[in-house]
Amino acid sequence: MPKFSIIIPTLNEEGFIGQCLKSLRTQETDESYEIIVADSHSTDRTVKIAEKFADKIVLCNKGISVGRNAGARASSGDYLIFIDADSIASPSLVQAYSEAFARKDCIAATGPIFPRERMNAVEDHLIRIGSGLYTKSWIKFLIRMGKPAFIGSNSAFRKDGFFEVGGFREHLKTFEDGDLSMRLVGKGRFVFHDDALVYTSLRRLRKWGYMRFVGFHLSNTFRYMLTKSAHEDYEAVR
Repeated sequence: MPKFSIIIPTLNEEGFIGQCLKSLRTQETDESYEIIVADSHSTDRTVKIAEKFADKIVLCNKGISVGRNAGARASSGDYLIFIDADSIASPSLVQAYSEAFARKDCIAATGPIFPRERMNAVEDHLIRIGSGLYTKSWIKFLIRMGKPAFIGSNSAFRKDGFFEVGGFREHLKTFEDGDLSMRLVGKGRFVFHDDALVYTSLRRLRKWGYMRFVGFHLSNTFRYMLTKSAHEDYEAVR
């Protein structure tokens, strides 16, 4: 029986899913884990590519929360790790989460997210500074404040706690990840592990631009904290 279940929701991700799954198959850990792809009936080669690497493939309706929940229901592990199809896991990801959950009071854990693409020297430097400020300093601050707004593309949860609060709320179009982590407040400790590192695509930032991207996510965080609602307009970017 695997200790960890790694869940990746997909929809027409043939350009990314292979690298994502390869990075998960080469984890530097002695922990047992399974890889689950929850696919929303892709019409490209996503499932065919996933069949080479995944332990389980689950078909489900559309929606990132729907996929994550479907994968969680099919899981055998005691701990759930969520990563997105356009992301690449660092070799230390599973081991870092193992260390985080070695604390018996840990209910959820997360780590930094950095861009997977390289750009010109100046832009690359600035984006990596920004990523560090947002996905490390800001998330650590929110944890200390009791408002742990985790990012779904790199997050892990104790399975019993995940299902106790009902998993991801599937009606939310955005901030479903922060909503889940905040509903777990009071049920255990939230841990940030610097070695639980994920590299993710900048495709949305490139399409939206810096100002819209940063403004959207910051305003969405504060909107949820104040009103318990989140933005509903969130176009798919492939």
